[in-house]
Amino acid sequence: MNDKFSWKRFGLFVRAELSGECRSLLLKLGGFVVFCIVMYMLWNVKVIFGGGQVGYNGGLSYVTSRFFVLVGMGFIVYFNLSGSFKRYFSKGRASAALMLPAARSEKFLYALLLNLVAIPLVLIALALLNDVMWAGLLGFDNICRALSSFFARVHTPAEEMLISAWSVTANLVSTFSGMAFFFLGAVVFRRYHFLLTVLASFILSIPSFVYVQYTAMTDPVVMRDFILWLGSDAGVGTIMACGVFFTFLWIFVAWRRFSTLQITR
Repeated sequence: MNDKFSWKRFGLFVRAELSGECRSLLLKLGGFVVFCIVMYMLWNVKVIFGGGQVGYNGGLSYVTSRFFVLVGMGFIVYFNLSGSFKRYFSKGRASAALMLPAARSEKFLYALLLNLVAIPLVLIALALLNDVMWAGLLGFDNICRALSSFFARVHTPAEEMLISAWSVTANLVSTFSGMAFFFLGAVVFRRYHFLLTVLASFILSIPSFVYVQYTAMTDPVVMRDFILWLGSDAGVGTIMACGVFFTFLWIFVAWRRFSTLQITR
């Protein structure tokens, strides 16, 4: 098979793959919708059946349900990413997957766009729609007031812009870098992709944890200055730059690994 990338062949490959995975994807997305609804119902039983308002406990139930939905969505995204190339390591499916009439670059791009971009965006959209629906059912005005009280802590319009755009963008870039690492783990490890990727990320994080603990104990002034620097424009910009660099690095290494992938014996 010629490995030269072709957009026409890529489109045909995507259509064929999505038609084969349509049922599986719909089941996953449907399961996530049910999970969202159940979480909001469990944490707002008193409001639903008691006729109260979401603010009866300071909006804690609404915030808690959001938190659990966010945790669940994160687990689904990372677990799905770690299985991006699972069939290429299956003895029963590896030969068929690698021999599909498409270039390896097209197969890699499909896995990248589907698992690193499309599925997370669809899950976010479903979570937002669910949130808006429950906001209306539980008392949307209370939620608006809660958000207003949060932004009231921001003293100047410049700081508000920094929080709502600059810092949020840096956090998103860092999160995307972590997702790219799990995408890399999907092609590096042949078995137990998710667990081994979690273990690898933990091992790689140990030096930074040790450094932070050592610095906090031996020189708290330096640690305080470092924390303040992280909240500054330079610190946030550095976090964003590192996130972009590592995102492209993990994707590049994943491609190098996938391009040399052999059929499982």
